[in-house]
Amino acid sequence: MKPCRIFCLLAALLMLCAAFSAAAEGADLTALSDSELVALSARVNGEFARRGLPKTATLPKGAYTAGKELPSGSYIYTCLATGNDWGNVTVYADGGKGDQLLWNIVSAPDEGEEPETIYMTLNEGDQLKSAVPFSLTIMNGVVFR
Repeated sequence: MKPCRIFCLLAALLMLCAAFSAAAEGADLTALSDSELVALSARVNGEFARRGLPKTATLPKGAYTAGKELPSGSYIYTCLATGNDWGNVTVYADGGKGDQLLWNIVSAPDEGEEPETIYMTLNEGDQLKSAVPFSLTIMNGVVFR
């Protein structure tokens, strides 16, 4: 083999090793704008939901729309009320303007009891309203406890 070809082959191997090293370290996120970073985060969370990878978010009471604040998907809702707290959990279609799809009363657990859980699917545009703090865990298939 000619020395020029050997040099080119070595240079190509070095560049390939550098590319694999950079990919292994991850992408440089500092170059992203705030809005690009938020959009990337939403895409990553949506992919977690699409794949059904178990991931839990703890949220304050309020209203959340699937496809905006939450990815669409199947979830385990867990009531995080404490003390004498209680309230309604509702899911409405069409961003809160459509049919009521789910309605439950939830409250803080009595001593020694597990918190209340509700299994739900949120489709694009469904609005989840909770009067108490809660957690959502992405669910895919059977859940063993």
